[in-house]
Amino acid sequence: MRSILVTLLAAVALSGAATAQTIPEVAASAGFDTLVTAVQEAGLVDVLAGDGPFTVFAPTDDAFAALPDGLLDTVLADPDLLTAVLTYHVVAGEVPAADVVTLGSAETVQGESVTIQVDGGTVHVNDATVVQADVAADNGVIHVVDTVLLPPSVTAATTDAIQLPVGALNDSGVSGTITLERSQGGTLVTLDLDGTPEGGNHPAHLHTGDCSAPGPVAIPLNNVSGTTGMSVTQVDAPIEAILTDNHLVMVHLSPQEIQTFVACGEVGAGAPAVR
Repeated sequence: MRSILVTLLAAVALSGAATAQTIPEVAASAGFDTLVTAVQEAGLVDVLAGDGPFTVFAPTDDAFAALPDGLLDTVLADPDLLTAVLTYHVVAGEVPAADVVTLGSAETVQGESVTIQVDGGTVHVNDATVVQADVAADNGVIHVVDTVLLPPSVTAATTDAIQLPVGALNDSGVSGTITLERSQGGTLVTLDLDGTPEGGNHPAHLHTGDCSAPGPVAIPLNNVSGTTGMSVTQVDAPIEAILTDNHLVMVHLSPQEIQTFVACGEVGAGAPAVR
């Protein structure tokens, strides 16, 4: 990994001193062999060498090698799937690191969104960590990531269960997880929270939108017990429908204080898995 980054920085320095390079040229000169091969196979070289500008979250060769056995070959063999995966790494416009850290999510060229989180100065894009930011190209910027990003629509169809984080809102101290499990043609939704005020019940719903701007209720859930912090609900929606739409779980203080939220977790497109 370190050798890749050193090579990358050297290539950027040379490109600045000589001829400006497009995003595919920077990736090729920096040794992103698997990414470059994939872009060539998908016929996206000319697109990513165009005027743009583009922001690319570029996985290292190690990131591609870490994919489950056979998955890379499957993706490379399917042009539509390959294009979907690659364009999920691209955001229209030039978004430097200073702007990335202010975003909660970003819509990709593929159409689905990635979730962006900052944890102690480290930037996470979905499950990936940004290991080098602001690599300049003539037609945009590259942020190097250590994990291949897979669109929710690609992973959801084969996902039988997933656990996602739920965080506190309004200094409530409430946090935990939401688990989705394929069940009876629908989805079993389990909330397991710590820090809920004892006694009473806390309404919970799947909303549209994101935690910074929640939208209307999409799927009602059973109340969270103030004693156990648990809520279990069997819903009709299949797990892939929940994961591929922009859903979030919101937990309210009480039925009487429904406008006061104590916890939220991104569940839909771009939601990060528990790290």
